Amino acid sequence: VQLSNLVNMQLVLFLIASFLARALASTYSEEDAKYYVDFSGAAYCAGTLGHGVENWDCQACKKHPEVTNATTITEASLTKTFNGFVAYDSSKDRIVLSVAGTDPLKLKDWIDDLDFIKSAYPYCDEYGDEPCDVHEGFLATYECAKDSVRSTVKAYMAEFPTATVHVTGHSLGAIASVFAAMDLILTQNIPIASVITFGQPRGGDESFAKFVMQTIDEFRLVHYQDPVPHLPPNTLLGKPFFQHPTTEVFYEERDSTGKYKICEGQEDPTCSDQFLVDINLLNHLHYVGFDFISNYLACKL
Repeated sequence: VQLSNLVNMQLVLFLIASFLARALASTYSEEDAKYYVDFSGAAYCAGTLGHGVENWDCQACKKHPEVTNATTITEASLTKTFNGFVAYDSSKDRIVLSVAGTDPLKLKDWIDDLDFIKSAYPYCDEYGDEPCDVHEGFLATYECAKDSVRSTVKAYMAEFPTATVHVTGHSLGAIASVFAAMDLILTQNIPIASVITFGQPRGGDESFAKFVMQTIDEFRLVHYQDPVPHLPPNTLLGKPFFQHPTTEVFYEERDSTGKYKICEGQEDPTCSDQFLVDINLLNHLHYVGFDFISNYLACKL
């Protein structure tokens, strides 16, 4: 009986912590977006993509000297590679998990080669209300690093027990970071205080999008005519295919620091969906004043 009461109390505490974390994350802050875009950019300086995170001396890293700890995570399967890091910001008492996207210099090739293969997402069956499908390759990118992400985040939580946990990423790293947040919440009982992504592709079908919205509060930024958020397509042969979750923050000018709007619903036709075809790769590589190309080139030096 005592063990059962302890388990019930732990569950109640987790639910309270999750509710508070989601309540705090429910309002978009451009200041936070500019903070997290630096961490998203820094991920390109980790692992096989570049260097600088391990000593926290990369171009983006230097904007945040208050980061006292950073641990890179690089894992690979036969077909997928995951690069990212976990860091602790002492001034904000935050643990940040950041995931890198595709090599920015090979972005066009990645878009050209992108397939639309779906596979079942097991967490929908285990924790959700209905089965769902996700992009097989996007999920596989996170899956190859899942154990390392879990153990690293938990190690940081043990070292910094009062810290809140935040997740961010750009491009492929954006959707991988969503899979990471879902995994940490559902399997590790780790409350995620915020998820802010940049140029995120669609990760799964309508059922998956609904499951994401039930589990995390996310702000996904889309810069004007960035083509990546339109992939994979919303419909295929006239039938629903992939779907975004809320909440889109649409920057509606070529200037990545220009005017923005908080979009309604999952696929707001007045936001990025107003453009039938987006081919501006430069929009994908510039978010809230951050230049992912120059950042990446500096990571390679």
